[in-house]
Amino acid sequence: MRILFRVYFSLVILLGMEGCLWKPEAFYGTNISHTVEFLAPVKGELPTLCTKNSIQTLKQKFWIQNESEDSLRSKRVLNGQWLHFQLKNELDMVSDFSILIQWINIPTAEICSENQKGEFSNTYNGYDRENWHGLLSPFPHFNVSLNPGETRDFYLFLVSNENLNFPIRTVSNSSYRFIVLFRFLTFLFFLMVGIVSTGWAISEFIKSKEKIYLLILFHFLLFFFLVYSVHGKELSSLLGNGNNLFTHSYYLLLSINHFVFFLYLYSFVKFTNESLKHPIFFWLFAISGILYLLVPIFPRMYDYRIFILLTIFGSAAYFLRSTHMMLFANQIDEEKSYFLGWAFFLFLVFLKTLFHFDFYPYQAFFIYAAVFYLPFLTAGSFLFLRNYEKRDKTKTRFRTFTNKIDTKEFKTKLEPLLESDKIFLDIDCSEEMIAGRLGLTYHQLSELINIEYQFNFPTLLNLYKIKEAKRILIEKPELNVATVGKLSGFGSRSAFYLEFKKQCGVNPNQFRKSSSHHTKDKS
Repeated sequence: MRILFRVYFSLVILLGMEGCLWKPEAFYGTNISHTVEFLAPVKGELPTLCTKNSIQTLKQKFWIQNESEDSLRSKRVLNGQWLHFQLKNELDMVSDFSILIQWINIPTAEICSENQKGEFSNTYNGYDRENWHGLLSPFPHFNVSLNPGETRDFYLFLVSNENLNFPIRTVSNSSYRFIVLFRFLTFLFFLMVGIVSTGWAISEFIKSKEKIYLLILFHFLLFFFLVYSVHGKELSSLLGNGNNLFTHSYYLLLSINHFVFFLYLYSFVKFTNESLKHPIFFWLFAISGILYLLVPIFPRMYDYRIFILLTIFGSAAYFLRSTHMMLFANQIDEEKSYFLGWAFFLFLVFLKTLFHFDFYPYQAFFIYAAVFYLPFLTAGSFLFLRNYEKRDKTKTRFRTFTNKIDTKEFKTKLEPLLESDKIFLDIDCSEEMIAGRLGLTYHQLSELINIEYQFNFPTLLNLYKIKEAKRILIEKPELNVATVGKLSGFGSRSAFYLEFKKQCGVNPNQFRKSSSHHTKDKS
């Protein structure tokens, strides 16, 4: 399968997931982000617990409407922030559902409510359920029950480790169970992909001794660890919020991923036997990913994040092009598509990073497209590199045995064994025995004979056996034909006759008579 086809196929897969990425309402319930209000900045302290007195205090404050249709969008407030929204049950029956916050890097989430009669409720927090034995951090979610026609005001207190840029939804109980199962199955899928990719890469490395297979694997696994730490289980839940880098682990892992991408570029240069252009600048930009760390360490750098992004991704794009441009020299579609496949992945990662740097509202397709695309790119890369090895005569894995040895030299060693030592007369003569005498393997000797003589081992031996038989027939006319065949290395009279007739066009007796006439005529 050609690389170009694989790239197109992966794009089709991405488009086929439009239902769950581009329009997630089909699976994730109703997005109520546009109905949410943010508490305007105020002087003095605000409550941090959901109580009836807290609601009375908050009702006196000024609220600002969320301007995004797709997600909650607000700057992070260090000590937490309050949100307000109103829900109404327009059904003629009790409505049971959950309020779901579609993000995980939220250490604290608490919700309380008050109905039109002033009745207070501290809604059940389902945040600790369904964590699959600690493998996944669950989305914060709260079980709600509204009576027919009831309208209720909800007040949500959030402490987030990042700027708010994620949806808040209402989901049915069945939809919530689907979300939990879907996340776990997705985790299992990528876990299995990682295991298969690891085995595949190690196998290719053992066979080829090319480090690029391991570097692509490392890049693949590290990128998924980055995604897992943001969408699966955040590092701060394991290591605590005391360290700013762990709290904002995405920046730390982005910097590491950037360096590993440059390691891949370097390994590709070595793989293709090209020279690295501008090596000093190459390695300087390889470590430029540390610029990401300036954002969590120095919050003022957040306002200059676009320059950081352009510097880092610009350098990655430039060196991707400079290290892969040799693929365009041969005008082979597969090689062009390989470069375009990596360029497209870099573009998707750029889109994902733009989101995490809060340049546009939550759009699931652009956030997860790179994640679902990378397994296809990794598999396609392994197949491409394997095919490239076959075409490149400098590679050792797919070179023939005779390309690794001096065939002329070994031919000169083989001929004395056949002509002087007459090894073919040995009853134990075999291809393995002759290969051992020459210091070759069975397959090397077989290919040596095929290349130098254009036929196989048995045919070569029969040539020398018939040559020996012709000598005996002429020099020892008193011997019968059966004896001559045995002395020349044939196991039976019939085999001797058949091979003699095949090579000489006449049987041994006819050859002997013809040879004796020639001898008399010359005398």
